[in-house]
Amino acid sequence: MTQDECAAPEAKSSLISFRRVVVFVILGTLVYALIGLYARVDDIAAALATVPLWVLAVMIGLSFLNYLIRYAKWQFYLNRIGVQLGHSVSFRVFLAGFTLTVTPAKIGEAVKGYFIYEIDGTPVAKTAPVVVSERVTDLLAMVLLAILGFSIGISTSDALFTVIMLGGLVLVGAIVLGRKELYNKVLKRLTSVGPLKRFGESCDLIEDTMTKTLCPRAMIISTMISMPGWFMECLELWILLSIMSGAGLPTLSWVSFMLLVDATFIHSASSVIGAVTFLPGGLGTYEATSVLLMMGLLSFTNAAASAATILIRFVTLWFSVVVGFVALRLLNRAKQSSAQLTAHQP
Repeated sequence: MTQDECAAPEAKSSLISFRRVVVFVILGTLVYALIGLYARVDDIAAALATVPLWVLAVMIGLSFLNYLIRYAKWQFYLNRIGVQLGHSVSFRVFLAGFTLTVTPAKIGEAVKGYFIYEIDGTPVAKTAPVVVSERVTDLLAMVLLAILGFSIGISTSDALFTVIMLGGLVLVGAIVLGRKELYNKVLKRLTSVGPLKRFGESCDLIEDTMTKTLCPRAMIISTMISMPGWFMECLELWILLSIMSGAGLPTLSWVSFMLLVDATFIHSASSVIGAVTFLPGGLGTYEATSVLLMMGLLSFTNAAASAATILIRFVTLWFSVVVGFVALRLLNRAKQSSAQLTAHQP
C-alpha cells in the first residue's frame, strides 16, 4: 500500500466538510451582494418575480439531464483505465464529487478517487487524474459551444479571437497531458532520485490514466459527450432569458433561435472565463462576464441581467453542490450497509 492510499480516508474527511462549503457559500454571497449593489436589490427582486417556480423546476431537470450525460463520460473513462464499478455505485461516486464543485477549476472533484479507493481499493493515483481529463474536455466542449454561438449569431471579431485563443490553450494543454513524453522526461526524472522517489509508483499510475483518457480518440469522444451535456445548461439560460425578456416561453421562430444562440455563447463564454481564472467555481468572473454580455448583446438592464445570472448560477452551480451532498450521504449509507453485511457473514 502506498503512502497516498494510506492517507486516503484522512484526506477525504479533511476535504469534505461543511465548514469548507460554508466558506464558499459566504464567498458566493459576497459576490451576489456586490451584484445587488451594482443593480438595485428591489429591481433584481422584481425581475426574479417574473419567473414562475415551475420554470425553475424545468431548469433543474435540465441540469440533472446534464449530469446523466456527463456520467456517460465518467463511465467511459473508468472503462478506459480498467476500473469496474456497478452503475448504482459509480453514479453515486460521480454525483458525490459535486460536493467540491465550488473549488478552483472544480479540481476538488478529484475526491472521487478517494471514494473509489474506499470501495474497491483502487489506488487514488489511478482514478483521481480522471477528474483532470473531465475538466479539460469540459472546457473544450464549452469553448466549442461558445465558438458555435459566435459563428452563427455574433460578429465581434475581437471577442471571437479571444475565445479561439482560450480554446487553443486548452487543446494544447490536453495534448501535452496526454503524451507519454511529459511523464518520461519530466515526472519520472523528478521521482527517480531523492525524497520524491517514493512517488514513482504513483507517477506510473498517473501516466497510465492520463495517456489513456487524453489520447486523441478518447479526447474527441469525451468532448463530444460533454457538448450535449453542457448544452442543457445553455437551454436553461435560453428559457430564462426568453421569459425575462417578455417574449414568454421559447418558440421555433427565428428570433427565439437567435436568442438560443446568444444564450449558448453567454453561458459557455462565461463558464470558460470562470474556469481559466481558477477561482472557486468561477465565482465572480462568471457572474461579471454573464452580466456584461447580457447587457451588451441583449440590451438587458442591470437588474434583469443580474437576476438572470443569479438564477442560472443557482440551478447550475449551487444545485449541483446540494446534489453532491445527497449522493454522498447515499454512498455512505451503501458502504455502511455493505460493511454490516460483511461483518455478519460467518
